[in-house]
Amino acid sequence: FKRSHEALQVRENILLSRVDEIEKEYNSKTQEMNKLVEALNKEMKQCEENLSDNKLTDVTEIVRTAIDEKIRELIADTDTSIEFEWDNLFETGIEQLGSIKLNGETMISPTIIFPPHVKPVVPDYKTKQLPTAYCCKKSSEQKSPGELNYACGIAIHYKTGNIYVTDTDNHRVQVFSCNGGYLFKFSEKMNEPVGICISHNKVFVTQLSGHCINMYELEGKLIKSVGSEGNRRAQFNYPLGLDVSDRNNNIYVCDCYNHRIQILTEELKYHSMLGIDLLKYPRDVKVTRDRVLVLDGSDPCMFVFNSDHVLTNRLITRGDGKQTRNSFCFDIDREYNIVMSDYRNHCVYVFNQEGEQIHKFGKEGQGIGEFYRPFGIA
Repeated sequence: FKRSHEALQVRENILLSRVDEIEKEYNSKTQEMNKLVEALNKEMKQCEENLSDNKLTDVTEIVRTAIDEKIRELIADTDTSIEFEWDNLFETGIEQLGSIKLNGETMISPTIIFPPHVKPVVPDYKTKQLPTAYCCKKSSEQKSPGELNYACGIAIHYKTGNIYVTDTDNHRVQVFSCNGGYLFKFSEKMNEPVGICISHNKVFVTQLSGHCINMYELEGKLIKSVGSEGNRRAQFNYPLGLDVSDRNNNIYVCDCYNHRIQILTEELKYHSMLGIDLLKYPRDVKVTRDRVLVLDGSDPCMFVFNSDHVLTNRLITRGDGKQTRNSFCFDIDREYNIVMSDYRNHCVYVFNQEGEQIHKFGKEGQGIGEFYRPFGIA
């Protein structure tokens, strides 16, 4: 019962972070929509002042033009291209915007109320209801290249510098150049991909709800998939982070709800286990030349094993003097320091090999050097 309760707490933390993220997105979109509504109201008021009894058609054209201009102004600082197509339903008192295309992709059709003195209503993004209003909302069936939905894992190919990101809720991996430009995506046999690492021109990805590990070529072609839900060898129960040993190419996988690290060969065959009766909910793992470090989530700490898998230390990392409890991912830098993201405090901590804080960067926000719920790190 205690383990089940702890498992529920871990899932609750993950769900709470998603709720916070959704609320943040809702507030941001509401602010944008309020600004747009305010601008449209000004234009509509101007139209009303110029309105005469027999010039309704002219007013329609004026409002259309105003809406076009305001939307284009809203996206002026982005790479988005936009096209409008209007349906003439003016005689019914409603002007229907037939479609909007952003970057060539059709969006859900919003609706505009006429005559122009009617005040638009801001859509309710929490309930996903679309009242009669001017609203651009991307269709849930479309997943545009370069757009991410709950990105959890990140890995960098050491030769090309290309960045591989697990786009978890879109069930795919997206690849970007070192400058951030979108390159391509792959999604064969993916079910909530989370952890990702690259070794010897192979990409390894954990599937959270698929309870398996997939191996791909750098270009995204599936080579092999191993695992199913269970607690036997080469079975998994919500696998999270993973890493590859440079010494023997073995793959270390956080088998979270089985409370262990499973070690596979480079061909994804079962090799051994680590942390039995010691780990509670391992979140991430990193393998260096002489150590294996495991971030455990039940009583957040860092277990340190030597190359023979003997426990040598148990680190309690403290960010700003408090035990770090809000991290799912970490990495090791060239000086063997521990670099850890903290999704609750919207920052990244750097600890030495003894777990002592030596640096911190980032704060909540959307500007350069700012974060909101940082997760994966590489």
